[in-house]
Amino acid sequence: MGRRFASGLFLLVALSVGLGAFGHGDQWLRHVSQALGGVAPRVFTLLELIWFWVSGTMLAFGVLLVWCWWRLRRGDRGALFVAWTVGAFYLLGGAAGTLLLGPFFAVFMVQALLLSAAAWMLRRPS
Repeated sequence: MGRRFASGLFLLVALSVGLGAFGHGDQWLRHVSQALGGVAPRVFTLLELIWFWVSGTMLAFGVLLVWCWWRLRRGDRGALFVAWTVGAFYLLGGAAGTLLLGPFFAVFMVQALLLSAAAWMLRRPS
């Protein structure tokens, strides 16, 4: 895998992580909030806060990964800890989600593995 391919893959995964925030938030608006009709108002508000907090975290991870990609393109390998951290978080969360909730959550493991592979290929200076 060439450096250009690895760089493109890294950016693609970074964007998919960040854009995933909008799909996640949309699920609350379209499906989840309606399914919680009988839940106490304070519990509903708490769940809404947590749901959108997770969406914001996904967006923040995406922004940090794009920043990391930008730094990597300029030769700075010091920002790779961001990719390793997000990759580990997504790998563990995806594995737990897949085991506990179903195969959809394997998407997070795929993102983590692709991100880690691209970061591994970009870890050395060109």
